[in-house]
Amino acid sequence: MNLHIKENGCQDKEVLVLDTRLPYYYNKVKELFQKEPSEVNIIFLKNKMEFIQVVGEDNEDSCTYSDGNIIYIYEPNQFGIATQVPRDNFYEALCQELIKLFSKQNKLD
Repeated sequence: MNLHIKENGCQDKEVLVLDTRLPYYYNKVKELFQKEPSEVNIIFLKNKMEFIQVVGEDNEDSCTYSDGNIIYIYEPNQFGIATQVPRDNFYEALCQELIKLFSKQNKLD
């Protein structure tokens, strides 16, 4: 597992414990697939402007975006503010993107 988390200075409690929680989720997802991505990078976005710069458009229904092996996700404090997805769904959204990365990796081969 080659997992990198770029917190971008985020002090959210969910992000501060992510390095201990995410490997657990990662291993659970890994059990569902034959192959895993060579690396996974998670980058937190501070606001809607950063999200639009990455994605290229504004979409209040979306709180994550993947490009290759990079998962871009709003900081938890932006859930329910910059996006319509409630803060309580932070981990669910992150895990959903992780599953997408695994799925893409397994389709490539």
